[in-house]
Amino acid sequence: MELRGRQDMSPIRRRRKAVYSMELERAMAEQEMTTDDFDILSCHAPSESLLTSGSGFCNYQGIFNLSIVLLVLIHIQMCLENFSKYGLLVDPHQIVSNLLQDRYNFPALYLIIGLNLLVFPALYVENFKAKSYSAETLGSVLQYIHLALLIAVPGCTIYYVKSISPVGSLLTLLLSIVFFLKLYSYYEVNHWYRSKHPRTSRGAMKKLGIDLPSKLSKKSERGQKQVMYPFNLTVPDFCYFIVAPTLCYQLNFPRSKWIRKHFIFWRLFEMVFLAQLLLGLIQQWIVPIVQKSMKPINEVEHPLLMEYILKLAVPNHFIWLILFYSFFHCYLNLIAELLCFGDREFYLDWWNTNNLMDFWSSWNRPLHKWLIRHVYKPLMLHGYEKLQAQTVVVLVSAIIYEYLISVPLRMFQFWIFITVLVQVPLFWLVEKICGGNYVNCILWANGVLGTPLVVFLYFHDYYIEQTQSGPCWRLFF
Repeated sequence: MELRGRQDMSPIRRRRKAVYSMELERAMAEQEMTTDDFDILSCHAPSESLLTSGSGFCNYQGIFNLSIVLLVLIHIQMCLENFSKYGLLVDPHQIVSNLLQDRYNFPALYLIIGLNLLVFPALYVENFKAKSYSAETLGSVLQYIHLALLIAVPGCTIYYVKSISPVGSLLTLLLSIVFFLKLYSYYEVNHWYRSKHPRTSRGAMKKLGIDLPSKLSKKSERGQKQVMYPFNLTVPDFCYFIVAPTLCYQLNFPRSKWIRKHFIFWRLFEMVFLAQLLLGLIQQWIVPIVQKSMKPINEVEHPLLMEYILKLAVPNHFIWLILFYSFFHCYLNLIAELLCFGDREFYLDWWNTNNLMDFWSSWNRPLHKWLIRHVYKPLMLHGYEKLQAQTVVVLVSAIIYEYLISVPLRMFQFWIFITVLVQVPLFWLVEKICGGNYVNCILWANGVLGTPLVVFLYFHDYYIEQTQSGPCWRLFF
């Protein structure tokens, strides 16, 4: 009976079990659908818009690409408008013929040759001071006189000889400033070595039986000969430093192993191409705008002045970028390659800086190294505070810039000097209030509308004061 009951109930149990299994599978399927397909059933979640500051989104590459496209199109439109209005004004023969035929260019050439000869007394003064302690005072006086002559002679000659062109004057004064900074460093470094080493002349060393070749140099870790003081006071060593792309002297410079001919070729090609582009830009874009305004800047009405400045800002900024690349990348690298000069850090990524001091220390590394080595650090060692030392560095920079522009044009308006000084509190205030990205924007705005444009305004007023019509090439070149 019991066995038969089990057999009778087994089909019912099997059906119940099957039904239960089906319901269980359906429940599990519903549960899985609720968990796995939540994104399909629910399309909203808490989130911020991408352009809000709290979204954390920072990939704007597409917008950057759009800006580049718009920038290219705008400049193409400006070039077409300029060409349709003025026609083709580029004429290299005009400049070359003026440079070759104008007798006013020769005084600047004579000054440049004279400056190259004027640097050599520094070597003889240093050899004189290296002989004995008694020559230190007289040698120092001679050094100060020599440095003063390097600045005073070309400056006074250019200021009083009216026939020297502004461009020739600018190149001459730039060379005199470079020689002044180089020789100041040459005097200082040799003085540092002289104060740490006893004075022993070559003749005395021979009498003592000291082997000169062994004292003349030693080898560095790279196997390069290292010259020792005072055996660096030679004509080849001095000439190498004068030509080398640096303002800071040291006894042994880093050297490259060989000269790359293809590197020299590309730097020469870039210099020639950029020179043609620069002259064409001036003839086609700058000169027509300048000739439309025949009044000094301080006599132009304010709305017209703003329009005039904005029209000049873009081509003027292009000119400065071309000059920067031509000099700091092409020319200095070319000289360094020919001399196997190893330190090629002539500039850093100044276009990414978010601080004014970083910008100044990045765009002109040779001058920055000189200011740090011969102005900032000595002031700090003499007990001056950091802010005071930085202020002196800024003042020296402002004086150099003003000297290079005001003397060739014989116009002392101090615009550049004031512009450089005003930058310090302005950028400090922007950095404290807004932050680094805004400082970078202000830096670029200053690069377009700041110091470069002020420099050009000097040349504009000079042109207006010198002539009222006609081409300006004979005035500047």
